[in-house]
Amino acid sequence: MKTNFRKLLYLFTAFTLVLLTYRIFRSGSISYIFLVWNLFLAFIPWWISNYIKKQQLNFRHLPLLGAWLLFIPNAPYILTDLFHLKQRSYLPLWFDLILVLSFALIGMILFLKSLKDMLTLLKNYVSPIHFTFITPVIFWLISFGLYLGRYLRFNSWDIVHPLHLAKASFGILLEKDTIGFTCIFSVFIWFLYYITLCLDQNEKA
Repeated sequence: MKTNFRKLLYLFTAFTLVLLTYRIFRSGSISYIFLVWNLFLAFIPWWISNYIKKQQLNFRHLPLLGAWLLFIPNAPYILTDLFHLKQRSYLPLWFDLILVLSFALIGMILFLKSLKDMLTLLKNYVSPIHFTFITPVIFWLISFGLYLGRYLRFNSWDIVHPLHLAKASFGILLEKDTIGFTCIFSVFIWFLYYITLCLDQNEKA
């Protein structure tokens, strides 16, 4: 049976929303409702890349490319929501684990698919040598953006205050925790991205 990526993705999303709805009724709390907003933000770069990859790129698409880079850290960001897991009296821990993991996995699927589409597109516009150098920079920017979101609590729309954002970013750029997180998460992204490419190539072989 031929599977459809988009339909499966939306079905998986519906499944996570059913789990969250059950949790809200069972607990009487909307404490995990933030997962819906975080997942919506994760969809934005995927929607952007789906549109861009169908276009013949020119300078008028630069704002969209900038928006993609601005929003793409939101997709893997949901992984860090695992920090919220703890034992509750009204639900077993495994339920919350599956709930948060489901949201996080959708975020990572969106991230990897969008990243693959955009880097594939980039290959058409830059030389292989430039692509080799640009790719790790993109991975680092994504990781740094995620760090700003999780630990400095910045959001993508904080770009409307560029001076404040730049000042805060430069202020923590050389801190040990920042360097450690961004470097390790960049390598993490690198492995996930290229393993995904290998899986695709093996299926086509």
